[in-house]
Amino acid sequence: MKKYLILLLGVASCNLVTKDKNNSGVSDNIEITKLTSNDSVRVRGYIEKSFSTPLHSLEHQQYLDSALAIQPDNAWLWQQKAMPLYKARKYQLGKPFLAKAVAHDPKKWLDYSGFMKCIFSKDYLNSITDLIKAKNEYGDSYVMDHTYNFYIGLDYLQLNEFNKAKEFLVKSKEQQFKDFPNALPQEACHYLDWYYSGIADFELGNYQEAIVSFDMALKGYDNFADALYFKGRSMTKLGNVEEGVEWEKKAFENGDNSFNEDNAIYEIYPYQVFHKLNESVRPK
Repeated sequence: MKKYLILLLGVASCNLVTKDKNNSGVSDNIEITKLTSNDSVRVRGYIEKSFSTPLHSLEHQQYLDSALAIQPDNAWLWQQKAMPLYKARKYQLGKPFLAKAVAHDPKKWLDYSGFMKCIFSKDYLNSITDLIKAKNEYGDSYVMDHTYNFYIGLDYLQLNEFNKAKEFLVKSKEQQFKDFPNALPQEACHYLDWYYSGIADFELGNYQEAIVSFDMALKGYDNFADALYFKGRSMTKLGNVEEGVEWEKKAFENGDNSFNEDNAIYEIYPYQVFHKLNESVRPK
């Protein structure tokens, strides 16, 4: 816990420095707060107190409010207010705080906003808007371990626009091949890029192509239950019913090998079959 607090305070210290408005990506209509030495000490004190309280407590929020009363343009503090609320599924409460973080430092938090809208609040159209804007203004990059194109692909999957989903998932894989040219395909691309590429093809009826992608996902994550399941369904769709049933059976036998994303403890991911709310995958 001490190491965690020291790290957070280090990050906070970086955010207490007054920025050069012309070099920060801060919106033009945002006024920059100039802190005195005493102000900086007080803000750090409130941050330290906030992280000595439970993350989801009112006290945690109130200490952050006290820090923001001194430095209202600190984007990181606004993000810190938003994050626990999203993790508690209080999306409507967290939304204006995340918007404040983006307004004060879009270069830092616009892509994160797109991620949160995709995985947490399921606001897929606005997630696409944020991530396309981030791509256009700051270039293709990564947020929370995945490419912007990956999350845009997921957004389109959830909107049943499967061709668009496939288009962006292909872009995501191409980006990773470029960034990691010496790695094997199953290592260059995250296993979920392969998995969701398979899902897009499955929904488009391209079952053989889907199987190829699921096999690549399984090379990256051995016995990945969700990929085993959809590989089985793809085989059944191709008429190989007996073999398809065997793959689905194997999926249920490996049901504990589902998504291992950090945020899977808070949210069910798109097309995640093996999760705690699915009664059919629970032990009998």
